[in-house]
Amino acid sequence: MLRKHSDENDPSDWFYLAADRLKVADIVWKQEGLTASGIELLQEAVERYLKGYLIANGWKLLKTHDVDKLLTEAEKFDPRFGGYHLFAEELTEDFFAQHYPGEDWQTIGQNYPELRRQAGEVVLLIEQCLPQFFPPPAN
Repeated sequence: MLRKHSDENDPSDWFYLAADRLKVADIVWKQEGLTASGIELLQEAVERYLKGYLIANGWKLLKTHDVDKLLTEAEKFDPRFGGYHLFAEELTEDFFAQHYPGEDWQTIGQNYPELRRQAGEVVLLIEQCLPQFFPPPAN
């Protein structure tokens, strides 16, 4: 982990935290299959990638876990985000269902592979829009 003072207005800090959560979500999925923690990590990764994207575009931070709300904001900067609303709604619903007891757990993560695939597409779109924050990997 980096040893520095983070800044909520620095997109790089959001992308760092997002990439870390996505990496761990993938490890959990590979080793354990579907877990509540894996759902939470995937949702938090997408949430942070979107917040980083929005902040890079001058957006003032809104503290929310609603990925669909963040996607609606991102769509104002790039209409390609508009194709991911159903994904965002399902991911947000799964997040809240596992986050707070009292919800129906029967369908949480039932579409996890598809959610993960679409999360990857959203991340790739963000990387394409903001290449300055995602340098190519060193050889």
